[in-house]
Amino acid sequence: MTQDVSLESAMRRLKQHVYKNRIRVKEFLMDFDKLNSGYVFPNHFLSALSMAGIDRYLSAKELELICENYKVQRDATLVMVDTRSFLHEVELVFTMPHLEKDPLVDVPSEPSELLDKTRYLKSSRILPDPQDESAVIALLERLSETTLKRGQPVKAFFDDAAQDDHSAKLFGHVTVPQFRQVLTTKLDWVVSDPEVALLVAKFRHEDKPEFVNYIAFSCTVDPPER
Repeated sequence: MTQDVSLESAMRRLKQHVYKNRIRVKEFLMDFDKLNSGYVFPNHFLSALSMAGIDRYLSAKELELICENYKVQRDATLVMVDTRSFLHEVELVFTMPHLEKDPLVDVPSEPSELLDKTRYLKSSRILPDPQDESAVIALLERLSETTLKRGQPVKAFFDDAAQDDHSAKLFGHVTVPQFRQVLTTKLDWVVSDPEVALLVAKFRHEDKPEFVNYIAFSCTVDPPER
């Protein structure tokens, strides 16, 4: 990372990744804590996060900051990571702890600071190359005019593709081949391979680039409801 990182920003990014991908970090930590002591060695803590795939999202510096924060001195020579405190903080993104002891307590709503509720409805991504960005904006305007003239919203075609038995079943998304097939076969649009590549780059999933956010694409090109 080029910018300075802090424990606060590292934990925020970790929570965001865990929440978006529904990762149960506890299951990975348990592999190194067979006695359920609530403590693991620092290298085992980092290994567990790596096994959970978190090291693909957070930098080594961020992971080390988190590890250092939860280290405790167990005795004169033994330093370990307090996984109970760590998990208590991380899993607050899923639920309130000890809810069964006080079922009438107010439960916070979905943590909007971790997950953009409008993420399926738009693409705020700007392509790195200004020429590509200009080209994809022009392409989207052209496709919007086509859908308006035809009076045929495109979302339903993508819904059918997403519900296919062989689909990956990622809500609001289809694979890149499915996306291309809907455009060129189901909709019978004249779009070149480079144009499809521009659309994929504009609407690809943030963490899984093999998927395309077809809801955001449809919201962009479908005619507005009257």
